[in-house]
Amino acid sequence: MLKSKTFVKKTRSGGVMKIVREHYLRDDIWCGSEICTECKQESTVLQKDSCIESDLCSSPHYLVPDTNVVLHQIDVLEDPLIRNVIILQTVLQEVRHRSAPVYKRLKDIIHEKEKHFYTFTNEHHRDTFIEREPGESANDRNDRAIRVAVKWYSHHLDTAESDGLKVVLITNDQGNKEKAEESGLLVYSDIMVHRMLAVSIGADCTYPDLTDKHKQSALCNNLNYRHKMSQYAQRASVAFHTQLFFKSRGIVNEEGFILFVRKNAIIVLIPKFGLEGTVFFDNKDKTGPKLVFDEEGPSLMVEQHIFKIFDKVKVTISLDDSNVQHQKIRMSLVEPEIPGVSVPVPEVGPMAKKPKLDV
Repeated sequence: MLKSKTFVKKTRSGGVMKIVREHYLRDDIWCGSEICTECKQESTVLQKDSCIESDLCSSPHYLVPDTNVVLHQIDVLEDPLIRNVIILQTVLQEVRHRSAPVYKRLKDIIHEKEKHFYTFTNEHHRDTFIEREPGESANDRNDRAIRVAVKWYSHHLDTAESDGLKVVLITNDQGNKEKAEESGLLVYSDIMVHRMLAVSIGADCTYPDLTDKHKQSALCNNLNYRHKMSQYAQRASVAFHTQLFFKSRGIVNEEGFILFVRKNAIIVLIPKFGLEGTVFFDNKDKTGPKLVFDEEGPSLMVEQHIFKIFDKVKVTISLDDSNVQHQKIRMSLVEPEIPGVSVPVPEVGPMAKKPKLDV
């Protein structure tokens, strides 16, 4: 099965180029399990008796870790007792892009036959490949691809010969965990996974209540909730102190670099302050400039100027306190100069010194 995508791209010289991208999908990719009777596989990797010798994980199961679990728990995955793990192609590609050392260690594990790690090419399987939806980020698409692959495995291996075998997704993302549970998937939270796996291989000890399924679930939900609230508090604290910093400085002119390009804006990093901000080019109150977004670049053409990642720009930074309850840091473009878009360079005077306290 062949899926193709055709689009037209404008080159820098002003010409037009037609691009055709092809993606081949197959229905004969093996699942790699000894239990399966549908796949016409010459050899298998995943064992039929997939129980780990531990009271914590007594039922037969295959583990499917997501990208962050592999990146953060590679030491545990290397233990000889951790076997029968499915490494999805989506996860393997993400790990390769994010950490070359971890990628090499993961490839070494996969090549160890006694570990029974199986690489499943879900991106080329007809039943597990998914396309990125409009407005969906690459990370969200990959998380959804992992969930689809786990769900396919669960249904594919649900036979009389499976003897209650489960396919377990391991993730540390709360949103991904909730969506997976809504789909009826068995999920372990990574906040406790490292402890549970350490107990299962005899590297740590625990109390009996921790091995109770319902108490585990309640504890994970509580830990995830507290972790989420702490993240909110951290972000609010950073935003508050950033606003205090710029409130006494008026308008500041600084040089920065473009980190990301969006359809109507650019995200700029100011190295001097370690600050990221967004420069928007559309305005609801008036007619905005002509914008042309190239997702493949990526690049954004504003009138006749093209913005790309790592381009150097100059912006003004100020505190918008028009709404006391929702104060924001505003950035406006100064350089490059684009008529009707860039703002004039404001006059910035020296900061007034704070009066000394009489002792």
